[in-house]
Amino acid sequence: MLGSAKIGSLSSSLLARKGQARPAMRSQGYAGFGGIGQGLDDLGWNDMGSGDPGPLVAPVEPAPVVRIEPMDAELPTEAPVPQVLVERDALQDFITAPVAVKSVSVATATRFRRETARSGKAAFTLRLDAERHLRLRLASAVTNRSAQLLVTEALDALLKSVPEVETLVAQLPAATRKR
Repeated sequence: MLGSAKIGSLSSSLLARKGQARPAMRSQGYAGFGGIGQGLDDLGWNDMGSGDPGPLVAPVEPAPVVRIEPMDAELPTEAPVPQVLVERDALQDFITAPVAVKSVSVATATRFRRETARSGKAAFTLRLDAERHLRLRLASAVTNRSAQLLVTEALDALLKSVPEVETLVAQLPAATRKR
């Protein structure tokens, strides 16, 4: 170890980088940590509480009690209800109001039941020229009935006017009639 270089002691000034950092304690010098009189203050601060206690703070006199008097003027009345709350209440009343049920005649109810009954039905395609199709649509609009209902009623009237059809239907087996 004779040939090796001495390792320098690390002091606070050597640890600071390029002058940017400051040491946390006061410099104690290289001769030691100071004299006997500075034994209690060797780190740069007094954390033991000994020494001069400093000036005492004089007691503070409490401020006199001030009575609060009520105001003679009237307090403002209740704030007006915001418009959005008024609209929300009106909307709630509209939503929860009962729906008016329209009365329907017996004939109309019978027609609805006949139109919506789900008995075995067969699909049928009817090809019409443009003139007949237009007249069928207009008749549907004027009578406020569906085109299918108009055609079905016309077919029923035609079938009742041909008595031979009923004779032939009576001769068919029961299973064929229910189709």
